[in-house]
Amino acid sequence: MSKYFLKLLVFSIFPTNPNRCLMDYSNLEEENKRLKAELNKHDSKKKEKWAKRARLTKKISASFLGTNLKKAITNFFTELEEKRSVSKNTVSDLLTALFMRITRIGVFLILTSFLPTLFLLIQVYYLRNQNELITGQNERLGQQTNLQEADRRSSMLFVLDQMIKDVTTDGYRNNGKISKANSTRIIAMSKILKPYRYLDKDTLISKPVSPERGYLLMSMLESNIDLDKMIDQNTKQTLSSLLNFEYAELTNASITDINLKNLHLNFAKMNGSNFMKSYIHKSELNNASLRNTNFSRTDIIESSFVGSDLNKANFKGASLKIVDFENANLSNVNFEGADLIQVNFKNATILNAKFDNANVTPDWMDVQKEKLDNDNFDYLEDHYKIKVHNKKGILIAK
Repeated sequence: MSKYFLKLLVFSIFPTNPNRCLMDYSNLEEENKRLKAELNKHDSKKKEKWAKRARLTKKISASFLGTNLKKAITNFFTELEEKRSVSKNTVSDLLTALFMRITRIGVFLILTSFLPTLFLLIQVYYLRNQNELITGQNERLGQQTNLQEADRRSSMLFVLDQMIKDVTTDGYRNNGKISKANSTRIIAMSKILKPYRYLDKDTLISKPVSPERGYLLMSMLESNIDLDKMIDQNTKQTLSSLLNFEYAELTNASITDINLKNLHLNFAKMNGSNFMKSYIHKSELNNASLRNTNFSRTDIIESSFVGSDLNKANFKGASLKIVDFENANLSNVNFEGADLIQVNFKNATILNAKFDNANVTPDWMDVQKEKLDNDNFDYLEDHYKIKVHNKKGILIAK
């Protein structure tokens, strides 16, 4: 009926082409249906999306709150809605579940907080290993450098031997005087032979030394050359005062009954050497290593051993005149029968040293009390006393 009425209406409005109008209307109806279908599809997608979010939120809340806590909360609100009150058991269950959940989360947080620390410790461990490798590499490079220096120095020994021979011959021919050329050469050589570190049992020695300077000194002493009598024609000074023997290495050497005057042996390494019956005058042996060195019956005059290590050295029967042992290590040193009247022991270490029958002044103990620290003076006072005879003092063991 409605379609018939619609057709009459169309004919009345558009009497010229009613079929075209009906076709346009049909197209509008189909377009309307299509739009409604798209809207419904959009609404269903939106509802599905919200449903997924709800399910995800539910899962997250369940995993965060826990099944027991979620159940306890549900029971709490259900009972509150139905009975308008909540029983003690329900509240207790809710609080218990809440406490357990908080505790579990706290433990989880503590465990997770340790992870960065663990990673940091692992990183530090690997960095330390890397630094050790780099340090080892640097040590090897340093060893290589010192080995190259040692090889270079060893190649100079031939030149050094020839130079010593020339100086010796020149000195004998000219009554202790050497030519300007030889004097300049030997002095320059002693300065060129600078100290270095070398490998000893696959390890670099702790302090640099110059074995070549020790070789130069020993060669000239064995040649019976009196360095203090050889005059440099350029400066008119003795050769001993111009030569540089600092840092010389001369261990376990025998230098007995020899005149050592005006020598510069600071920082020298002469452990185990024997200077017995020698004459050491105006020489410097400061900061030297002289452990187990024998100076027995040696005359040492106006010389210094400041800061030197003389542990277990032997000065038995030695005559020491104006000798300075300030800050020296004199532990276990033997001074039996030595002349110590003009010896300076300021701040020296004399623990376990032997002073039996050593010659001192009557007030020697008072002087040492001012110069030694408490521990060293207490050792001296506890083990020795002074026996005075004819205004001279002798140390006697207590």
